[in-house]
Amino acid sequence: MSLRLKEGVPFEALKKYGFRTGKEWADSGERCLVGLGYEYQHGWWHKFSMDEEEPEKVAYTDDEYDIPMVQISIRTQESFGNDLYIDCAPSCTYHIGGHELTVLTDTLFDMISDGVLEKVEEKP
Repeated sequence: MSLRLKEGVPFEALKKYGFRTGKEWADSGERCLVGLGYEYQHGWWHKFSMDEEEPEKVAYTDDEYDIPMVQISIRTQESFGNDLYIDCAPSCTYHIGGHELTVLTDTLFDMISDGVLEKVEEKP
């Protein structure tokens, strides 16, 4: 089972939930989407957990790397069918949980409540 954006829901509607395109994140200087290796994600819509000390910046696993701690994306290429992709990477621990996943639980609750996501049964 997976979730995807319902057909007919415009991508711009994702802004209501805090999503921005990968290009917008890259243009704002977020290193997780800057550079040639990330251009394929510039058309996707992304939302991240934000840094507690600098709430306008993405929370990364480490100051040295470009790995976000929590990432929610709508992958817009036809091969992905506008599916919802979630990725979590722990920092200084072996797990992520509790308040670190609030961005995920709150976003999913709001999107499901508003009826913009649908469940898709995966093919075997």
